Amino acid sequence: MSDRSHKLGEVLRAAREAKGVDLPRVERDTKIRERYLSALERGEYRELPGPVYTKGFLRNYGLYLGIDPEYLIDLYRLEANGAAVDRRGPDSAPRSRRQRRPRSFVVTPGAVVAAILTILVGAFIAWLTYEFVNFAGIPELRITRPPGDVAALRATKIEITGVTAPDARITVRGLGENRDVTADHAGAFSFQAQLMPGSNLVELTATDPKTNRESETQRRTINVVSAVPGPSQAAISLAKPVANATAPSPVAVSGTAPDGAMVTVNATLVTAAKPSFTVVDTNGASVAAAPKTVPPSALKLKASAGKFAGSLALAPGIWQLTVTAAGGPPITRRVTVGAPVGLKARLTVTGSESYLEVEEDGRPKAGVSGGISPPGTVVALAAMTDLRIRSGNAGAVQLSINGVSVGAMGAPGEVVEWRITRSK
Repeated sequence: MSDRSHKLGEVLRAAREAKGVDLPRVERDTKIRERYLSALERGEYRELPGPVYTKGFLRNYGLYLGIDPEYLIDLYRLEANGAAVDRRGPDSAPRSRRQRRPRSFVVTPGAVVAAILTILVGAFIAWLTYEFVNFAGIPELRITRPPGDVAALRATKIEITGVTAPDARITVRGLGENRDVTADHAGAFSFQAQLMPGSNLVELTATDPKTNRESETQRRTINVVSAVPGPSQAAISLAKPVANATAPSPVAVSGTAPDGAMVTVNATLVTAAKPSFTVVDTNGASVAAAPKTVPPSALKLKASAGKFAGSLALAPGIWQLTVTAAGGPPITRRVTVGAPVGLKARLTVTGSESYLEVEEDGRPKAGVSGGISPPGTVVALAAMTDLRIRSGNAGAVQLSINGVSVGAMGAPGEVVEWRITRSK
């Protein structure tokens, strides 16, 4: 190797000695290891980690010694290339790519931290994906048997099978006794459904035990037919009310049915009667106490010893009554419900208390009139000709007059007085 081969080292050594520091001191000041500083001064570049790191050392070392870093890097390039040629020899041919010594892989703390962070981020994304797939979706529920609705089944039992999420709980509705079924570890389930004669609507909903989310409800309509009617299909008869009857409220309902049969009476208002009363305020002005919409009414009765009986409280008007027992043909009756004699009212205090003055045909209502009534107070009123009601909190006072609900007397906190008289 020529005398120039160590010129870089001589420059570094001379500058360091001129600065009056030794290599351990330089290591403390520049954070460059002493063995790398010594290798630079000796020209032993093979002991250095690589060209990239060596150039970084030279930049820091040059700035520390007050020497132009680019000058030092140029010297390093010349000497490093020359040393490589001397090691090969002037007559040696370049080695092939396959024969070249592979460049060593340098593991740094930064690379290790980056690799760990990459692995953690990837694991977190995979976990989020798993959680989203398992928790965001609703469980599957599919009925495999029967595959569709059954138009005519000549039996009162049917096997229902299907698939859903593993270990899911299936809630069954629409049967005589609603029940829960648990799927096996593979998600399969099967059970026997006890049906009633006639149309049966069976509804199934699955709940995933892991996510507690419910599936979409699956339905099957199964119509059970039989050549021989069972007890629940036997005909019923209706003694009261008779067809097109006029009756006061409550309307009596009675008849015959198989012993133990459940009888349902549904009443739907066809035409509401005109109010049988008028309302005026303290100034004698008429109050438009419009009746509310009358909802349908229903009654369930159980036949005992072959008979059933009950009654329905209905507002004045024309009503359609439909009486049915399970599997049997319905019976309909149209009934006209008349207004009661005189005035019958029901006063209810709701939400908050109210001061009340109440008179029946000019007589104060004992225990109510002249005092404050708390929420939940219910007062039954009866008069032949007129009622007077004064409220200190009209929004809290609800009225029903002769079976017709007219709602609140006014707004909350409003003082309102009504005089109610029987229409002629």
